[in-house]
Amino acid sequence: MELTPAFVEALVTRLFSLEVRAEAASVLAQYGTQSYEREEMRVRVAALKLSDGSIDRLRELIGSAKQDYRDVLAWAEYPEELRSPTWRLPAAEQARIRTADRAQYLAWLETHRE
Repeated sequence: MELTPAFVEALVTRLFSLEVRAEAASVLAQYGTQSYEREEMRVRVAALKLSDGSIDRLRELIGSAKQDYRDVLAWAEYPEELRSPTWRLPAAEQARIRTADRAQYLAWLETHRE
């Protein structure tokens, strides 16, 4: 699935009440303004996923992304791997965890697809 501005806009509509949608869009627009703020659409989608419709949480996540965008991506895309000491696990278990993490992320995207 391609992460586009239209998809981000659709997520904002689905996740936030009408009263805070404009504010959510404004918060998201704060990420990607600096040259070092990479993966703009991917980070915005990750922040939306993790916010679960909370404008306060979205603000926190965008603030975290502005410090180190990789944190927000990891929290959204690799939650089980972050909770597990994967470097100590057998390769098969590492692969299982990564596959499960990818599946949960893709499933979330699919449920919010236009």
